Amino acid sequence: MPTTSLAVDLRKRLGWPLLIALLVTAAASAGLRYGLMESDLLHGLCAGGADDWRCLVRRVAPQLFMQERIGVLALAAGALALLLRYALVARLAVVAGAAGLVLYSADFAAVGLLAGLLVLLARAPASVNTA
Repeated sequence: MPTTSLAVDLRKRLGWPLLIALLVTAAASAGLRYGLMESDLLHGLCAGGADDWRCLVRRVAPQLFMQERIGVLALAAGALALLLRYALVARLAVVAGAAGLVLYSADFAAVGLLAGLLVLLARAPASVNTA
């Protein structure tokens, strides 16, 4: 029976850079969604005609998730990664999928994220425990 946990196995198979990028992307997406897009305080400020950088981001950011663009990006990258087995494209699918899960594009983003993870986990050497 393996003695390593799932988190340790993922860290070994995917690497720190991707896991950190995944966490940073999810945190930045959550900050964008809950801190800027769904903020009642900013809604009042921006509706009052304020010329603040947050109001500009609030006007431009919906382009990421209108028509599920970020989710479609994750899905396309995941499908391409499955076909070509490119790790860089699979990493793009994982990161875009994490952003899409938070930014209103969960349907396509989840499939893209999983496809990217499948490619990365299939490419990575499995750790062998003979304990």
